[in-house]
Amino acid sequence: MAGMAKKYPIKILNISIEMESEENVDKKEWKQFKEYIQYLWDMNILIVAAAGNKGPDPMTLSPIGECSRCVCVGCNDGNYTGNGKRMCSEYSSRGPGKDLSGITMMNPLKKPDIVAPGTDIVSCNYRYGIAPYIAKSGTSMSAPIVSGACVLCLQKYPYLSNKELRRLLLNSAVDLGQSWSVQGAGLLQVDRLLAQNIL
Repeated sequence: MAGMAKKYPIKILNISIEMESEENVDKKEWKQFKEYIQYLWDMNILIVAAAGNKGPDPMTLSPIGECSRCVCVGCNDGNYTGNGKRMCSEYSSRGPGKDLSGITMMNPLKKPDIVAPGTDIVSCNYRYGIAPYIAKSGTSMSAPIVSGACVLCLQKYPYLSNKELRRLLLNSAVDLGQSWSVQGAGLLQVDRLLAQNIL
């Protein structure tokens, strides 16, 4: 992994995988996964992960998203329900998180970190024979939007560390007036993210 990180200038890693529970995962493999997350963070890579779609009950976050070194992304589209007739802010998984492994860096219980649109997002379809693109919904669609915003920010400010980028991302979010366990810092606002004067 170290060789790959040095060979390719990876700055953002998106993980749009919902993991319902760590209880069904081999403990050694889960420990190793969390060590890789820490390693990637130490390599100055920002990890963006989906919160999961198990809301609206509290403490329903995907264990991957609630890792303290991940930016955990929930879903909020305002009042837009799309074809599913259910607002993503209802099914988006809620905090607080349960992972206490990174408490010295930040408060891991304050999860998700941010929310972004996630309903009817046009994305690639792995069943290419049906259609190359398809509209999908969920926090797995919200996370790549945040990842893309972070890439734009790094294009403007290429020397930001992952810690600095995370801070700018959360500071530029728009507060929706909801609890942190629902909205995190608030709704992603790309123009505010890119307009911040960091010099």
